[in-house]
Amino acid sequence: MTYRIQLFKLLFKRHDQLFVIRKAERIRRVWLSLLLLVMLTLLTYASTAWIGLGTDPLSTSVNELSRNDYEFHKAWFLLGRLLTGLTLMLGTIFLSTFIFWLLFDLPYKKMMVVQMSVWLIMLVERLTWIPFMVYLGLDWYVSPLSLGIIASYTTSLDWVIYFFGAVSLFQFIIIWLQIKSAIFLSNSRKWWVVTGVIFCNLLLFAGTAALSYFDTTIVQLLLS
Repeated sequence: MTYRIQLFKLLFKRHDQLFVIRKAERIRRVWLSLLLLVMLTLLTYASTAWIGLGTDPLSTSVNELSRNDYEFHKAWFLLGRLLTGLTLMLGTIFLSTFIFWLLFDLPYKKMMVVQMSVWLIMLVERLTWIPFMVYLGLDWYVSPLSLGIIASYTTSLDWVIYFFGAVSLFQFIIIWLQIKSAIFLSNSRKWWVVTGVIFCNLLLFAGTAALSYFDTTIVQLLLS
């Protein structure tokens, strides 16, 4: 049996798609799907960078730069965000799949298809940040769809706010999809899959918080 990748169907008709994926001997449209995700990633990250999402580190030095220097730094900032987006995409699709393959002994390419859908959800989440920033002036870590906005009222510790800001409604959907898919595609015990997926995502949230915490320092070093 041959399975042709259909990422949107995997999100909305999960059980039917996973059943076909588990039975499939060949998977087609892998490179076409990856190319589509690359294009969507570049478009999404370019859009969010263009409206100023995440430009706080750049704005701190705006008064010290000439107009030309500022535009030059802004162009490098945009390029950096695009490379960041592609790096995160590759990590989500290939590295995360490799970790799940090690933990749960499931077919690599089949779980990779699931992670493609996961990345698609992550792009949708990033797009939801645009109206919150444009119309409400809220940065990503205090999105109403995340726990960050609650954390911001209970603590002033930036890292804690960033950590809970990474825990959003979309991430709960992702964790649910990963657990259901890994259980369906592997022979590992359910408790091990649930524990492994949740632990991996907690590490991801911690890593996101750490990168956000040092974001200003990293950007200023690169632009100096």
